[in-house]
Amino acid sequence: MTKIMSIATTIPFALLIVASIIYLCVPIEQPLLSITYYSSYAIYCVGLMLSWWFNRSRFFFTITVIALVQVALSDWAAATIGITAYRIVIYPIVCVLLPINIFVFSLLKERGIFNGWGLQRFGIIFFQIFYIAVAVVSNDNALVSFFYKKLLTEPLPLVTAIPQPAILIYGIVFLLFLLKLGKNKSHLDSTSTAVLAATMIGLHLKAEPLAMPAFFSLAGIIFIITVIQASYSMAYLDELTGLPARRALRENMMKLSGEYTIAMLDIDFFKKFNDTYGHDTGDDVLRLVASLLQNITGGGKAFRYGGEEFTIIFPNTKIEEAMPHLEKLRMAVEKCPHVYEGKTERTRKKKISSKQLFVTISIGVAERNKKYRHVDEVIKAADTALYRAKKKGRNCVSK
Repeated sequence: MTKIMSIATTIPFALLIVASIIYLCVPIEQPLLSITYYSSYAIYCVGLMLSWWFNRSRFFFTITVIALVQVALSDWAAATIGITAYRIVIYPIVCVLLPINIFVFSLLKERGIFNGWGLQRFGIIFFQIFYIAVAVVSNDNALVSFFYKKLLTEPLPLVTAIPQPAILIYGIVFLLFLLKLGKNKSHLDSTSTAVLAATMIGLHLKAEPLAMPAFFSLAGIIFIITVIQASYSMAYLDELTGLPARRALRENMMKLSGEYTIAMLDIDFFKKFNDTYGHDTGDDVLRLVASLLQNITGGGKAFRYGGEEFTIIFPNTKIEEAMPHLEKLRMAVEKCPHVYEGKTERTRKKKISSKQLFVTISIGVAERNKKYRHVDEVIKAADTALYRAKKKGRNCVSK
């Protein structure tokens, strides 16, 4: 239940909820309809450009499919094609294909757009367009019967115009995304789930002229925000540990004034640990220490400095006030084990016995005072104190 609540409070789902409330409360008028319809394509263009610029091919192709679906269901497309069966056939087809496309493109790796890999993805889209064109022009019932087939023979209340196969596929894709979110919550899966919900609402309310452009363009906005979030994370967050990275540290140090304390710490004998147990285990240990650093008390904020080194900033804090919190952190790391499974190619076929590995950290700390007035001087003094901690035997806090 906690995981479901945390998913529901993410930015994509928050936007979806707010947009639904606005849609229910705002009266539909012709000027609003025209603005929403044309601005939706502007949103798609912005989303495509940002996705291309930041090499988010999964978003690029998903936005492309959503835009094409909106065009396919428009009055302009029906009038241009001029085939009577078009309106009847196109809606059930796109209702089935859209959730499949959203799911498939969310699984593909980021391998570029205008290259060989991108051409394959364009090929997937063009194949679907070709299939729909053949089905519409030929008016062959065998090509489209599945899309509006009744899977349940018992009469059901008319809840939605979305055909039963599409409802089934939407349900399956929703379930797959929720399972992925339950195992490993990520921006991509949260975004894809919210986009899936937005497109389903748009298709469900297709009879209302404002609904589809409003909720489809909302899907584009969600993608745009996620691209910006991802770009921020790449610039300011360390990919391995999730802590703010060195760039974020530098910007936070520029904001410091008055009294403050800076601590430098690193993992003891980390190189030897890496050589003994492998880099994958070393990465796991870095993540373990980072998770404890995120819970630092006393108003401290942790950053990954580089390698096995970390930095903690205590704004408006004297060194005597920060020391107990650093000692508490040191003891927490000392008592928190990493469970090592010992999985290697040679032992994988054998029964694996796990064991607990313990690591320790050394911490050096310094404060801004008359001797160290500038932030660079304070961090250098903390680094010097870190070396003193190592000379004392490690697993201690030195100032």
